[in-house]
Amino acid sequence: MAMTENKYRGFTLIELLVAMTLGLLILLVMTQLFAGSKQTYRVQDGLTRVQEDGRLAMHFVSREIRKAGYRSLVWNEPASGYHPVTAASTDGANGGNDTLQIMYEDNVSCVGILNNAIDPETGEARALYKRLTFAVNNSGNLVWTCQYGASPGALSTQISQQGIIDGVESFQVLYGVDTDFPPDFSVNSWSAAGGIRPENTVCLQSSYLCEAESLLNTMQNGVPVVVKIGLLLASPENAQTEDLQTTFNVLDVQVTPAADRKLRKQFTSTVTIRNLTL
Repeated sequence: MAMTENKYRGFTLIELLVAMTLGLLILLVMTQLFAGSKQTYRVQDGLTRVQEDGRLAMHFVSREIRKAGYRSLVWNEPASGYHPVTAASTDGANGGNDTLQIMYEDNVSCVGILNNAIDPETGEARALYKRLTFAVNNSGNLVWTCQYGASPGALSTQISQQGIIDGVESFQVLYGVDTDFPPDFSVNSWSAAGGIRPENTVCLQSSYLCEAESLLNTMQNGVPVVVKIGLLLASPENAQTEDLQTTFNVLDVQVTPAADRKLRKQFTSTVTIRNLTL
């Protein structure tokens, strides 16, 4: 019987090499696309994180500054009084992070509990003293401490160094000072914490307190009426494709972070101390 021709044929060596080459090219393109997508995601994620953290911090600190100096009943205040920006506000040495401390009266405690005591003058919950401190800890976290009590000298710490945001590389504070006498609440110069006289604001809140503390003559040294805060944040993870080093001017301080691949963004806010009344 005659043999029939085999109709089935395999791939030739050349065909196999061509197919492998095409497969490698497709794999290479897909790898590059994946790497590019991953890098884009890192950049977007880092930028989103920094922007959200920055807006949160600026909103939180600015909101509290606007409350600084509030008094429920100015005419009933003791002669000792208190200052919207306290003397515990400090300027960081050698370009370090600043500390901002403010005080105001509030009928809600640091943890959000309404005061049970009733003010006989208003029939509402009695407002007590609240002192807030904003600073940066050794881990680069912007933290706040809140104290609450019946008098400036008897405050209980209810929140201690609670984190607001992380990745802080610089936190700076400047104070807009009114040097006119009598004050017109306009900024004549800007000063760091070491150049202000917080006690002068007592004269603006109550003429009685001013006279009782003999502060009238010190008013000519200037009164802080505006607070400007500056913040430099870094993304938690590397997002750039190469090491970069950029210098930032955070208010009155020049900051040059280490060369790395993190994203950084600078934030600035200017807040008027509203509760100053002559």
